[in-house]
Formats: sequence, C-alpha cells, structure tokens
Amino acid sequence: MAESRYKSVAILDEKFYETIDYPSKKELDAINTFQIRLANFDRLDNLASKYLGSGEYWWVIALMNDLDWAYTFEEGKVIKIPVQLADVLRLF
Repeated sequence: MAESRYKSVAILDEKFYETIDYPSKKELDAINTFQIRLANFDRLDNLASKYLGSGEYWWVIALMNDLDWAYTFEEGKVIKIPVQLADVLRLF
C-alpha cells in the first residue's frame, strides 16, 4: 500500500482526519474483472447499482478505470467491473 502524506492531522475542532491509502495499479490489475461497453447516458452510480448491488459503490468503478466522477461518458468506451466487490474492498 502507498503511504499517505497526511496521517492523523488535526483539521477542525481538534478532530483527527486521515486520507485513504489507495491500492496500487498492480493490486487493482490483479482483481478479476469483466468488461462492459458504455451506452449513451450511462452513469457510474447506476452501473454500480446494476453490477455491484448498490449505487454507493460508484467509486469502485471509477477506481478500477482511473475515472473521475461524471454523469455521462463517451458512448462505446469499454470499462472494467470487478467480478467480486469484496476483492476491491479488502484492499482498503
């Protein structure tokens, strides 16, 4: 895992917040995935709901494909979806 540049930094009201240590590309590439081709008006939250069981996992699809949050994407773009959501979640 990569090291965070912020560890236990007091930000507001003497509460401590930490940044997330993101998985490496090598760790993400080792996850079993399947591919889908995006249709017009596809959104990450809707795709997460359909393939991962909940729209709250939109960030998993973004992480797996090095995408920023957006409501729409280029039609026809091929993206990866993890076969098992738990394979991604265990990296955190």
